[in-house]
Amino acid sequence: MNTKSNKPKSPPTPSRPLGDSVDDVKKLYAEYSHGTFAKAEIASKLGISATSGPFAARLFTLKAFGLISQNGAAYTVSDTFMALNSTDPSDAKFKQTALNAIRGSDTFKELLDELKNKLPSVDAVAGRLETQKKFNANRAKAAANILEKSLRYAGVLDSSNNILPVRDGASGSVGRQGGGSTERTQETQDTEDSSVVHDGGPLPPDTLSMEIPVGEDREVVIRYPRDLSPDEAKKVGNVLNAVVG
Repeated sequence: MNTKSNKPKSPPTPSRPLGDSVDDVKKLYAEYSHGTFAKAEIASKLGISATSGPFAARLFTLKAFGLISQNGAAYTVSDTFMALNSTDPSDAKFKQTALNAIRGSDTFKELLDELKNKLPSVDAVAGRLETQKKFNANRAKAAANILEKSLRYAGVLDSSNNILPVRDGASGSVGRQGGGSTERTQETQDTEDSSVVHDGGPLPPDTLSMEIPVGEDREVVIRYPRDLSPDEAKKVGNVLNAVVG
């Protein structure tokens, strides 16, 4: 009697978000620095059996994100890990390196190429993986969650799930809107924000930016804190409506 499950075998995909995977490699780097290590030593530092399914998934994830390099049976931490480990998360280099790492997964690269500038809900991405990539339901939901968390770690996903372009020479975006006084005049705020937007200098951490095309050769640049709430976003919209009303 054939008792084999009919559940489809999902394509290989990272089993942990990029940020958690970087933390895994930090443990290896703390122990071995730039030296080599073997599978058994990776498993030991991660606290799991080297012959287990979970270890195989963790190892695949580290390799898919490009966080470790392999030469035969020997492994070392990669340049990608070193860049993420030594660069401020608000820096464009960190964002681009993290985004490239995410695209190291064939499944995630295909999704990002298809989705372009907007990441749908986890359920919608999971549905796409089921119908188009032949994932089973559980793995599809897990992969969709991992992609979203990885993009947030990279600092390229805003509160509305827009996938933001990485701007060379910028270190994020202005974090004033999340706090501080609202008593300043709009003219003063516009002047201050304009100078920060266009000077190309370093910017505060934990902030994001979005460029919104509004016409030919016209765009609105919005800079906001990474944890901007829906209520705060509404206030920003109200101010813009008041300015042009």
